[in-house]
Amino acid sequence: MAKRIEILVGAAIGLGMTARAAVDGGADFLLVLSAGRLRVMGAPSLSCMLPIRDSNAFTDAFARAEILDRVAVPVFFGAAACDPREALPALLGRIRDAGYHGIANFPTAIHLDGSFRTALEAAGLGFAREVAMLRDAASQGLATLGYAKTRAEVDALLQARVQRICLNFGWNSGGSQGVPSGVPLEAAAERARRLFAHIRRRAPGTLCFVEGGPIIDPAHLQQVCEASRADGYLGGSTLDRLPLEMAVMQTTSAFKTTRLLPQDGDAAPSLPGLVGRSQAARQLVARIARLVATDLPILVEGEPGSGRTTVARAIHQASGRSGTLTFLDARQDIAPRLFGDGGPAALLALRHSTLVIEGADALPPLLRARLADWIERGSFSRFAKPSERSPGARLVLTHPPGGEALARALSAQRLVVPPLRERLEDLPLLARAMLRGSQAGELEPAALRLLMARSWPGNLRELAEVLRRAATEGRGGRITLAALEAQLGPASAAPPASPLDERAWILDALRRNRFRRGETAAFLGIARKTLYNRMRRLGLED
Repeated sequence: MAKRIEILVGAAIGLGMTARAAVDGGADFLLVLSAGRLRVMGAPSLSCMLPIRDSNAFTDAFARAEILDRVAVPVFFGAAACDPREALPALLGRIRDAGYHGIANFPTAIHLDGSFRTALEAAGLGFAREVAMLRDAASQGLATLGYAKTRAEVDALLQARVQRICLNFGWNSGGSQGVPSGVPLEAAAERARRLFAHIRRRAPGTLCFVEGGPIIDPAHLQQVCEASRADGYLGGSTLDRLPLEMAVMQTTSAFKTTRLLPQDGDAAPSLPGLVGRSQAARQLVARIARLVATDLPILVEGEPGSGRTTVARAIHQASGRSGTLTFLDARQDIAPRLFGDGGPAALLALRHSTLVIEGADALPPLLRARLADWIERGSFSRFAKPSERSPGARLVLTHPPGGEALARALSAQRLVVPPLRERLEDLPLLARAMLRGSQAGELEPAALRLLMARSWPGNLRELAEVLRRAATEGRGGRITLAALEAQLGPASAAPPASPLDERAWILDALRRNRFRRGETAAFLGIARKTLYNRMRRLGLED
């Protein structure tokens, strides 16, 4: 048997629009649930456990109206077996006649415990009744999918010959209405590994799925699947509520912060401290504008010297926060200052302030875990209305390239700062800003050309240092080519000899200078008339 490359994905949803979107994204089957419908109505998934609706009639009504016969994948029905008024044979007949492919036990008693769960089982309305429903479903020609948390529940499903078993880790923990699961990702992966091995020993053909708890993104799922060899994943909140919350929040924030975005004619972005008009600079500003209207932690990622600290300052100022801006070095013992351990008030709790942790790649594992716990427990209102947001600090972290893991651990949004070599067209403006107030206020065209020919591995920090030293040697308020060559060596880029090379040389200069001919001529170190003549000769006038 060939090994399955892609895992099976089931979408547990409650709206026709999200059902069709999930199918378009490759979902193998749908599971219509009362929890899914309640989510899109603004309630948390766990509200499906309350007696606020006739769950089966409620689910069947929206599924028939919006989903059944409108999608090309199998549709499973999430049936509530706990209703004492519901005769299970009649319920199964209605589900079969409506055209559902299969049935699942949801809402389910596996989410209950203690004396209430015991009383429910004693009354014959608990998990045992769900198992009986799934056993009888096969005789009605319905496929079966069973939810379980424990080994005993798994064994009961196996005895009933349930074809698909979903190991559930609790309600999803992400977003505005998530419930902290208390199950670490590593523990979830190990539990799945042990239970799936048990299932495959007893019933090799059973398909094994995972769902819920700490699994809130594909990277989390990959970790669990690699450990457990799961056949598939059931996604509910992770496929509708979380993406919808994030998309609506960020899109609304983008409209809200339109004035921060640079316009086509702007010489520089409209954020304090940021200079440039390149596409990379504009994209950076647009990303900041979407993030500053939220309370999300931000991971500013970039090479050393690329301007991560400047971006952190711009985030604070653009956020309109009236509190302090505090920088901490992750290489030092910062936990007492962060959380106020045995000392002054926690910096994380300072009202309307911004807290920047620099060099976040050096954060010790225990401190990372403590920060993640602080964030997950609601100290940062990631999706709250402006009037409900936490008055505590905004958390900004700076990190070298490769911060994906930390961003996931802290539920932070990544903000990538481009290196200088990817935005060389900004160099003239950057140099002008760096030289403002110095005795050498401008660059000779030939000196600028030398700067534009370098790759700048040290980024903005290296450029500022070169200009600072050259400015001390400047004469007549200008930085000369000779002053730069004393630091950087002689210019090696000469105009090409062949017409083909010359055409590429001029085209590259035009692109770097946004096709502004005067600036291009200065960059190339030639007169504007000479540039016009060469462009005419090489067919570049248009």
